[in-house]
Amino acid sequence: MWDWLADNASLVQAAVGAITAFVWLFYLQILVSGLRRQRRTDILIHLGGSQTLDARTFVSNLGFEPIYVLEILLTVWTGDGARETSIVDRTETPKKDLTTPSATTFQGPLKTGNFVDIGSVQDLLQRARGNMTDVLDNDAVNRIEVKVAAISAASSAIVAAKRQFEVEPAEGDCRIRPRTLYATQIRSIWGRYFLKRELQARLTE
Repeated sequence: MWDWLADNASLVQAAVGAITAFVWLFYLQILVSGLRRQRRTDILIHLGGSQTLDARTFVSNLGFEPIYVLEILLTVWTGDGARETSIVDRTETPKKDLTTPSATTFQGPLKTGNFVDIGSVQDLLQRARGNMTDVLDNDAVNRIEVKVAAISAASSAIVAAKRQFEVEPAEGDCRIRPRTLYATQIRSIWGRYFLKRELQARLTE
């Protein structure tokens, strides 16, 4: 045994070095994965309190880093197609009824683990009507999408999430049904690039 080790010392050293390098690479991968997970954003968009137009819409930050909400977009589908508009400002409520100037908008920081109530589905549609030239009746709406764009505190890059909801007629009212279990995170380079271009284009409108 010892003779074999002595005769193959260089081979044994190479094997031990390879195993050591593999172990270090394994731990490095765990470390990098942990850091990526800490920097990764996770924005949740969900409804609560009702399954009708009175349902409250909540935006939660489940990531490890704070985010700053830049824009909230609502896409509305009717028989005439899809229309998208900003709903980040509380245009459905008179300014005199708001307690503070900052209450006029949902732009602002959102700490990790915190959430903000951006209004009922009815409120979101009301804000959308204020930005559209044509009439938008509740009965004509068959689907909506809420998209939240923010800045990540970890990288100062655009991060976003979106979630769609079906709007179904139900006994004189509308029933709101999510199309997916969770919000879809927009993390791809192209997805964030096109969203950034869209937000920049809105500055010139």
